[in-house]
Amino acid sequence: MLLASGVRWVTLMAMAAMLGALAVDTLIVPSALPARRARRWAVVAALVLLLGTVGELLVRTATMTGLSWAALATDLPTVIARTHFGRIWVVRMVGIVAIAALAARAARGARLAALALAAGVALTTALTGHLADWGDLTPSVGLDWVHILAACLWTGGLAVLAAVSARSTWAPPVLTTVAGRFSRLAGVCLLAVLVTGAYNAWIQLPGIRALWTTDYGRVLAVKVGLVAALAGLGCVNRYAVVARLDERRRRRGLARLFRRVELVFAGPRPGRRGRLPARFIAFLAAESLLAIAVFACSAMLGEATPPRHAEMPDHQHVEEPAGPVRTTIAGLHASGGVPRGWLFTPPAGNEARGRRIFVQHHCYACHAVTGEEFPLPTAPGPELTGMRGHHPAGYLVESILNPNAVIVEGPGYTKRDGRSTMPDYPQLTLADLIDLVAYLRGL
Repeated sequence: MLLASGVRWVTLMAMAAMLGALAVDTLIVPSALPARRARRWAVVAALVLLLGTVGELLVRTATMTGLSWAALATDLPTVIARTHFGRIWVVRMVGIVAIAALAARAARGARLAALALAAGVALTTALTGHLADWGDLTPSVGLDWVHILAACLWTGGLAVLAAVSARSTWAPPVLTTVAGRFSRLAGVCLLAVLVTGAYNAWIQLPGIRALWTTDYGRVLAVKVGLVAALAGLGCVNRYAVVARLDERRRRRGLARLFRRVELVFAGPRPGRRGRLPARFIAFLAAESLLAIAVFACSAMLGEATPPRHAEMPDHQHVEEPAGPVRTTIAGLHASGGVPRGWLFTPPAGNEARGRRIFVQHHCYACHAVTGEEFPLPTAPGPELTGMRGHHPAGYLVESILNPNAVIVEGPGYTKRDGRSTMPDYPQLTLADLIDLVAYLRGL
């Protein structure tokens, strides 16, 4: 998990730098001015993202093959061609290569096209994240995409703008324009991050207690604290620094409030207007460092199992017969051909062998199991944690043999045609089925 989180951390930061550089180049810096440094940032970030994406494929493939790096050469084609992650990975790679080629061009249209493609690459991150378990074309994936896109534009723009501004001798009117434009973009992105982040937390957490009772929740709590600090620095930068670069902004309510607070605690400081550009860059640099820590938390969350199924509401579980059910032939016919309260009960199986069958058929590609070292699911499907207390064995058998006998309507359970997301497994032997159900019943 540590290696996977590290690779994901690098790819998230590279994506943010790429999106931020393209946004600064096309949306922030006035079109009359060259922004070659921002373009170089975009190209370098795209190349790093390319390497990180290859690394993510290798890590996921090794995990899917039981952490066997020796099997990579034979298993890579299968993962690329036959898994949801592999197909998304191919689209992502093509998009990144196209972005690197377009971002280096001087034509503004090419760079705008690169920015649009970069937004599409951000969508591939959402399509391979936790919320894609509910299906690709769902509001949850769409909101996750907005969350990723807004976070990358905001934080990536911070780092790139700090680097570009530190090495540029912009005239005061140009700096005022650049700072004002980025401040507005950052404000919109912050609002989007807060709204979509709150929704994601509501989906992933079963309750507020999960913030301090689960590992996922504790990492999320740290991330929320870091984002709050980042937003606070941005607020000070916007109303105590950027507003003073523009005479119209400095007379507005919040800017006047910040100026008065500063006078109370720091007193009058002559010549401070001349230091505003340096303060602006210093704030950008400090915010960028916080953003790196935020992305570290995001990488860990991406590789952890969300606790949304850890606290399921209580329900009445039908008890299975503990031993043989005895009846007479007359009683059997009188109760409809089956004993009263009858449930189909398969024989006891071998849990250890059932786990091997679970791995052999790549059931973890759709189903998460808390406590197991399986790779994260790359396709929609319900989590299987806690099956012992949720369903009788006969229901699990039917779900495997005839998944469309009972259609559970909801994200992760049904496809767009209304049928079950569960595929058929005609190659399972009767012994395999019994042992697989024994493993599921033991969870």
